[in-house]
Amino acid sequence: MKTQDNFTIINKEANKFWEKSILELGNNKSKEIKTEEKSMSLSQKEAAEVQKNAAIKLFNEEEIAVKNMKKGGIRNPSLMNLGNDIIWRIYKANGSIANAKSREDKQKANDLLTQLNDILEELYEVIEIGKDTDDTFGQEYFGLGKNRPAGQVEGMALVGGDTPVWSKTMTIRMGLAGDNAYEEYYIGDYNEIRLRYNGGALNGETIDKPALQWLAYDPGIVLDIKSQNIKMLQAPSTLDENGEQASILDESLQYNDPYLLLDKAYMEISDDGTKQTEFFPANMPKIISDTKARSIAKTNSILDVYEEANIVWRNNFNQEKDLEYSVAPNGMNVSEEQQVQFQELMFESLKELLPTVAMGATTEVIKEEVQPEMVEEEVLTADQFN
Repeated sequence: MKTQDNFTIINKEANKFWEKSILELGNNKSKEIKTEEKSMSLSQKEAAEVQKNAAIKLFNEEEIAVKNMKKGGIRNPSLMNLGNDIIWRIYKANGSIANAKSREDKQKANDLLTQLNDILEELYEVIEIGKDTDDTFGQEYFGLGKNRPAGQVEGMALVGGDTPVWSKTMTIRMGLAGDNAYEEYYIGDYNEIRLRYNGGALNGETIDKPALQWLAYDPGIVLDIKSQNIKMLQAPSTLDENGEQASILDESLQYNDPYLLLDKAYMEISDDGTKQTEFFPANMPKIISDTKARSIAKTNSILDVYEEANIVWRNNFNQEKDLEYSVAPNGMNVSEEQQVQFQELMFESLKELLPTVAMGATTEVIKEEVQPEMVEEEVLTADQFN
């Protein structure tokens, strides 16, 4: 009976620990999500909402979504109507050439035929690019297969440039933006194939773009700055006391000795006084000195390509507006002021990987036994009472 009672008590205590841990995990996760949400720009939140709604429609109404998706892309009635119209006009142009009564009429018909054949050729190109775009967008936007979720590190960027609007038009193209939204193919003023989008997803706005340009648009991938920083901090950057190359961080992301003030070690005693932990201050001046040049080089390589820099600026650094496109004295297409901001944010991103102290060993506090003080016993004699 005692064994069962002990087991019940132990079980209850274990469950309490689990409940407490689960509650702490939940609270911590909630704080983490709220912190992330606060750091997001308004346009990021809007883009994430659009993506969420499209995903709900895709997964909760799969049958309807698949049916609607067939209406987009190459199954779009507008595309088929345009293709049929061009082919019919080519047929008529051929007839005009055969029936031309003058050289001038024949030349006009020939010019028209050449123009129509060029338009048809472009339409075929649009169809082929569209197939790739549909597949790629579907995979990346919804994080299918091996793709990371859109908006997250190494996932498709959701903001920056035309990306938010482009994403909305692609959900329209796939039939995931409601029944009142549509994609229309037509021939523009310069005989180019164009796409026109309308619907509630665009808040009443009409988007009109050249088809080849729009379907070939690349939103880019959110850069994994943390992984790149780790790689940089694990690359050799100094020599140790034996003259061997050493990096700031080792494989377990702990400081290597050359970057610690080993002679400044100090001890911290636990609250209950039973444990003591050794700490080593990090040599922050040396760490900063040895990371500055590399961080600057990495920043410049990103800033060198405006589109890549803007993806980082909008998605990693949560900025509300795009980088201003300009020509700075150093040849980069970002203003001097924003280059400085970008550099500061890149260097700041290293901070989370570089704590100010490193933890050493934890040991038990050994308390010295206090020996009782020896009191010499006084022997009393008769004379002391006289």
